[in-house]
Amino acid sequence: MAKPAVTDKKGQKPAGRLYIKTYGCQMNEYDSEKLAAILEGSHRLVDTPEEADLILINTCSVREKPQHKLFSLLGELKPLKNKNRDLLIGVGGCVAQQEGENIVKRSPVVDFVFGTHNLSLVPSLVEARKNGSPPQVAIDYRDEWEELPLGFSGAERVSVFVSISRGCNKNCSYCIVPVTRGKEVSRDINEIVREVKLAAYRGAREVVLLGQTVNSYGLDLKPRMRFAELLNKVSEVDGIERIRFTSPHPQEVRDDFIDLVADNPKICRHIHMPLQSGSDRILKAMNRNYRRRRYLAIIDALKERVPDIAITTDIIVGFPGETRQDFEETLDIMRRVQFDNSYSFVFSPRPGTPAASMDDPDPYELKLERLKELQELQREITAGRLSAWLGKEVEVLIDGVSTSDKNKLQGRTSQNILVNLNQQTPELEPGCFIKARVTECSRYTLRADFVELIEAVQSKRPPAANLQF
Repeated sequence: MAKPAVTDKKGQKPAGRLYIKTYGCQMNEYDSEKLAAILEGSHRLVDTPEEADLILINTCSVREKPQHKLFSLLGELKPLKNKNRDLLIGVGGCVAQQEGENIVKRSPVVDFVFGTHNLSLVPSLVEARKNGSPPQVAIDYRDEWEELPLGFSGAERVSVFVSISRGCNKNCSYCIVPVTRGKEVSRDINEIVREVKLAAYRGAREVVLLGQTVNSYGLDLKPRMRFAELLNKVSEVDGIERIRFTSPHPQEVRDDFIDLVADNPKICRHIHMPLQSGSDRILKAMNRNYRRRRYLAIIDALKERVPDIAITTDIIVGFPGETRQDFEETLDIMRRVQFDNSYSFVFSPRPGTPAASMDDPDPYELKLERLKELQELQREITAGRLSAWLGKEVEVLIDGVSTSDKNKLQGRTSQNILVNLNQQTPELEPGCFIKARVTECSRYTLRADFVELIEAVQSKRPPAANLQF
């Protein structure tokens, strides 16, 4: 996380120094930003753990590797703890929720553990430890939405995450999320809209709505609310010109969802629609509650209504019992859909999930070979999808300095494709919309010439008088 320009009410920088290490998904990134906001009155963010007197590690347990990374990092932090007795280390996120006291027992450098429902307790956990209390563990579930500060600490940003729900009720047989984040709880729509308005006032032009299953938003509310209603409300916020969301579940896709994606100009032309497997037999074993025919029908409907839409997905390779035929059915769907990109992984058994106890005779080496085959096919498809943009003009939201050339800018298309500008453009700044002509494509990105400015940064920022927080 970047350092924020934070001062207290007297204009002084907070005395504490905070370093946050985040593993995992966008929801964890959002939680880390909230942690920085919660602590900004007492701590300022720093870039390295060596500078910090408070280190927070936000963990992921969706796969085994991030869990191992936690304890590896804790081992690396031990010399810092030995050198600085005032240094406090807290562990949060999904591994914290799952393991609780075991983390403290396994790693004596840890001062406190906080679960996915307990971000707001971190300041009190810090104070308790400073005052001599033994290591604390706070992993209680909450049935209600946890009250957290609106917005984030630090500088203005072009694109912001806004969480709309927490937890999941789908109970996929391989997934630990219902254990680590609990049952699905929808956030109050008024709070969501308030956070989006605040983001727009601070200069955001794009919002990314987050949830484990975003399109089941509102099913737990009384009265019920549809995800499409929420999208319409968010699209009414002045200053926000692009809306993204991740991830919808195929089971919850209805006609109103497809209509909104097609008809609302603020909804980005990019949908991340998890597939996981192309085999009906494996989908049933995964408890995914849809089959390949239904999935393909959704994709066909989206492409018919929105011809320039980009589709990305998630795929698990080597689920217990997967045969070569099952794997071929996944490759078949990849060829049919022509995903712009896919996030693919070898199956990782998570303790406490039904899939962890399933018979799994195939060796890891075989699964890894299949993963490489799938990823090679995806590289070919992605190359073809990107090359189709050559010579075309695209709308780009500039979001910052190019990572490949610090003298030039970069941005993203509505299809979520990263575009690097060929020229230096001092007249532009992050937050503006431009038209650019694509000249080159690389493995995952495009290069383009600047054509014209479509909309400057400040032209649609809502007046402060219209905001009600």
